[in-house]
Amino acid sequence: MARMFSDDPLAHNSQVMAFIRGGFSLFLENCDNMARGRGNACGGAVMMVTLLLLLSHFEITSAVTYTVGGPGGWTFNTVNWPKGKRFRTGDILDKHSFNYNSVYHNVVAVTKNGYDTCKTPRGSKVYQRGNDLIKLNKGPNYFICSFSGHCEGGMKIAVYAM
Repeated sequence: MARMFSDDPLAHNSQVMAFIRGGFSLFLENCDNMARGRGNACGGAVMMVTLLLLLSHFEITSAVTYTVGGPGGWTFNTVNWPKGKRFRTGDILDKHSFNYNSVYHNVVAVTKNGYDTCKTPRGSKVYQRGNDLIKLNKGPNYFICSFSGHCEGGMKIAVYAM
């Protein structure tokens, strides 16, 4: 079965708007052809379509809570965990997500350079309770464990939130 709209969010929005505008144009043509006695029904329908057009500009989403690393939680070799997942601004890496023993691990929000080099830049936010709640910011989000050798062992993730 052919897909009606693109998977690309920007292209999808443009395609949906073109589809709605096309239907709206046909609707207005039919309103012009209706008898004068039906003007009120046509006016109400025009208001409804206008409202739908306005609402179509807003994307309806809700924050999603993720368990970092899957069932194993925040541990070694989690670097590939984000692959295939679609993150959005405001999604939450839940208190149960970064679930770890705080005696042996932590979670540090770092820069791209901190992620690549496994070094904690000065002023980085360090989470060390063992059940941390982290809200994703728009764009790239990088997290590592700063305990010696842990980041190098794959205890790090990079998440891009749209």
